[in-house]
Amino acid sequence: MKHLFALILFLSISNLNAQGTKGLDFVDGWVKTLKGDTLKGQVCYENTKTGERMDKIYFIDAPNPKKRMGSEKLSSFGVENRVYDFIDIGDGFGMVVMQRLVEGDINMYYSWFKTAESTPQKNSYEKGIFLKKKGKEELFEVLDRKWEKSMSGYFKGDEDILDLIKKNNWTINDMDKIVLAYNKK
Repeated sequence: MKHLFALILFLSISNLNAQGTKGLDFVDGWVKTLKGDTLKGQVCYENTKTGERMDKIYFIDAPNPKKRMGSEKLSSFGVENRVYDFIDIGDGFGMVVMQRLVEGDINMYYSWFKTAESTPQKNSYEKGIFLKKKGKEELFEVLDRKWEKSMSGYFKGDEDILDLIKKNNWTINDMDKIVLAYNKK
């Protein structure tokens, strides 16, 4: 019996060590199900060894074993004072994990897309900025090139916001300020 217990203990410790070496580091967080339930537990959303940002997260809550979940079960999750939503970006990409930076009449999101430099051992990402108006399904990708022209189109009819952008010499790096100013009005 002692040998069986020792074997089980050894296998359990080996499994925990294997998870650590795979880069699956868990942090305190929460998940929100499609039904609207919020569950607290431990979340792993990024492989710390390879830098891979996962389209599905790992979640552990006290009474249950580790589960892998994505947009088929979750609408959002949160870790370390950051909130991530599963959003359909269309164009055949389907649901993508996006970090919600600003919430209001316009939500501002960051998302990451693998670049050609990515390898199985180390992932490289390009960050995208997206805006989504409340009540609208489509996302607007904020692009660096032709930024002023795209802002003129996006905020057409909101001359006070366009004037504020011009007056403060705001650029794409100031998108959070622009969205916050819009949401305040």
